[in-house]
Amino acid sequence: MAVKHDAVVDELRFKIEKIVQLYIFSLEQNKKLDSKIQELQAELENAHKEKLELDRKLKITKVANAISGGDENSSEAKIRINKLVREIDKCIALLNN
Repeated sequence: MAVKHDAVVDELRFKIEKIVQLYIFSLEQNKKLDSKIQELQAELENAHKEKLELDRKLKITKVANAISGGDENSSEAKIRINKLVREIDKCIALLNN
């Protein structure tokens, strides 16, 4: 009877050790994945900032082309200029008060 109990205890010990090893491995994998997530989030943020900057430069280039007559869509440039003039007028009015 004691031999049977010893065998059961040994089997339980083996299974517990295996579970502990798997748990430790899972923790290590989790840390690696968390690190990769942070790295990818930083990369995504940089790409987003770069996209915004390129969009801004594209808009400026389109307006410059429209003003110089190189673009057939000069109405967009006129609208942009009118908007800027209105903003400047508002600033001047605020300064005069």
